[in-house]
Amino acid sequence: MTSVSVSFAAPYPWALAPRAARVDRERAKAESALLRDSFRWVRRDRAPEFCPPWTMGQELGWRVCSPVDVAFTPLEQVEVESGNDPQAAATAAGASELWQREGTALAVSDSAWLHLYQYRSVKGHWENMFLPNGQGTVEWRLGWTVQIPRGYFLLVLPPDTETGIQVPVGILSSTVCDKMVVAGTAAIAIRPTEAMTVHRGQEIARLVLLHADSLRARATYPDAIEEGESDA
Repeated sequence: MTSVSVSFAAPYPWALAPRAARVDRERAKAESALLRDSFRWVRRDRAPEFCPPWTMGQELGWRVCSPVDVAFTPLEQVEVESGNDPQAAATAAGASELWQREGTALAVSDSAWLHLYQYRSVKGHWENMFLPNGQGTVEWRLGWTVQIPRGYFLLVLPPDTETGIQVPVGILSSTVCDKMVVAGTAAIAIRPTEAMTVHRGQEIARLVLLHADSLRARATYPDAIEEGESDA
């Protein structure tokens, strides 16, 4: 069987390419043996590291980590018609600035972290790491790229632990990944929900590779009771 390859690249020195998580089974075995050999009653033989479904779930996919320390606050955004007077549109929305995004405009309240992390692009000019995306979300440019085979997709999931930022579940096609390669960076959507700080290296999302067949799968229920049927 031919193996499937996912290729990550990090063209920026600050970028942290996604990495696979590994469960430390040997440490769990050593702890279990220590308790068994040294204590009469206490045991650790049913640790999650000994459960194959759990360990496979932990090691599935790749973990996405923050490339910077950043103090987030919720970002209020109002979608407006900017017309010929963008400043008037921003003022009407009670916002301090206006961002033009793909045919629409977003009036955004002032937020220092939104502008603080400008980075030098591979083309030499300054780019914003964060771009308002609507509905309280921002597009987070992470500085790495990924290439996946045709017929596969990347499922974007939130992290296992609560961080104070929401990561909407989404699916990236190979075409979208290729466009990100051309743009020079991958990006995911996040929604800050409270004032909090994310540190460099902290997990913010997970990527899982899916085959197209996974998206076409349908459930069947051959033994299900039809609606309206009863045991009478």
